[in-house]
Amino acid sequence: MVYDNVMLEDLDSLAARIGQLVQFSKQLQSERATLQARITGLEQERNALRDQLKRREAEYNELAENSADHQTRVDILRAEADSIRISLQSEVERSKVEHETLRRQLAASQADTSRLKAVAGQAQLQIDSILMRLPGAPQE
Repeated sequence: MVYDNVMLEDLDSLAARIGQLVQFSKQLQSERATLQARITGLEQERNALRDQLKRREAEYNELAENSADHQTRVDILRAEADSIRISLQSEVERSKVEHETLRRQLAASQADTSRLKAVAGQAQLQIDSILMRLPGAPQE
């Protein structure tokens, strides 16, 4: 029976090892299922983040296009404003020159008027003097 006892002990040991293997196998299957669920969750999260990234890239591209359009408009408006400013500066310069010319003409005209008034006054005095010397002129 010694042989049977050793054999029984070996079988018990083998049964215990098989039990451990079965339990370890079940534990591995459970861990595998947990890891598979985690992988699925991570894949879903990755897909959601990828979609979010695509949306943000689309928004960024749209904003970049809008920014380029706005910059183009700003450049056009700035060029128009510069053109208008240059035109207005030219007009101001022409107006200043015209103002100065008219101011000089007015000064010359006023000087001529003053001279003419003085000459007219002297002529009037001479005419009055001549008229006084005429025969039959009333004496003052």
